[in-house]
Amino acid sequence: MSASLTDVSTHFEFGANWKDYSEKIDDEAIRHAEAGVLKLIPKEDIEGRTFLDIGSGSGLHSLAALRLGAKSVMAVDIDANSIETTRKVVAANWPGKNVEARLVSILDPQARDLGTFDIVYSWGVLHHTGAMWDAIDKAATHVAAGGQFVLAIYRKTPLCWAWKVEKKVFTNGGSFVRSLIRVPYIAGYKLRLLLTGNSPSKFIAEYKDQRGMNFYNDVDDWLGGYPYESATEQEIIDFMRARGFEPELVLELHPKLGLFGTGCSEFRFRRTA
Repeated sequence: MSASLTDVSTHFEFGANWKDYSEKIDDEAIRHAEAGVLKLIPKEDIEGRTFLDIGSGSGLHSLAALRLGAKSVMAVDIDANSIETTRKVVAANWPGKNVEARLVSILDPQARDLGTFDIVYSWGVLHHTGAMWDAIDKAATHVAAGGQFVLAIYRKTPLCWAWKVEKKVFTNGGSFVRSLIRVPYIAGYKLRLLLTGNSPSKFIAEYKDQRGMNFYNDVDDWLGGYPYESATEQEIIDFMRARGFEPELVLELHPKLGLFGTGCSEFRFRRTA
């Protein structure tokens, strides 16, 4: 395995972005994060279960799992800023000791020591590893017998190749280069909203409704999200079925050209073999 796959310096600095976002986390953001988790996993399936959060980022969804009744949560991330932020966010909002955060890549051999969990959760992460299919495969090995694997993966579009180039340029560019990309992207995004009869200010103000996120942090997350891969829903389903998993929930996207990017298709699988 290439060392670059577990070397955070080759990736966009997601951890720094999550650290900045964490300063905006409030009770409303936490409630929206809980709703986002419940959209994918019934509460009764979380209560009393062990939970592995792969790519914990800000720690918001690890916190949501705890508040929804998880027996214990293990949060892992490749980025030290993310682990620091996860620990800080959870400690500020959760009194229990049934949570641990570890600095490790799911692609690293030492991740095997994590063990198995009733729920393995990885939202919008594994397509940023540089080895998406290997990462999904390794993440799936941590699902206990009869357990659930919940993941979100970028939906493939005709322009994914162009976005991969853009993300590499953004990640390796300085602040000036990033501004040259960010400013017209946001302007174009707002113009599209106007042309489709939507208020940009209202859209941005209500963006927190989407899993508790922040619009401007998400813009940088998208523009700088390198490494980058994507897949169709059927590719993910076929891949998981070959590993003994059956889909329980598939929230499909139907993107067109992908001019402003793509969203994530969401899945919940059950290990049946």
